[in-house]
Amino acid sequence: MEVIVFSAKSCGFCHQQSEFLKRNGVEFIEKDVMADKTVFQEFQSLGGTGTPFTIVKRDGAIASKITGFNKDKLVQDLGIEELNG
Repeated sequence: MEVIVFSAKSCGFCHQQSEFLKRNGVEFIEKDVMADKTVFQEFQSLGGTGTPFTIVKRDGAIASKITGFNKDKLVQDLGIEELNG
């Protein structure tokens, strides 16, 4: 499983989600949409409209897209137990 989080430094929910994922042992790649034009274009091409925007890939294919910091959806789609809310 690969987890990619599109975020922005000024996004409070992005910081909350990153901390939530770290506390729950989820490894992820974080990409700042404001720091790199190529990342922003990738974000848009995947349907991103706001941050955080999370892509979950399984076997190289996109399994889910999560817009916003949605704990319930993250727990469900990542198959984690929310031990450290």
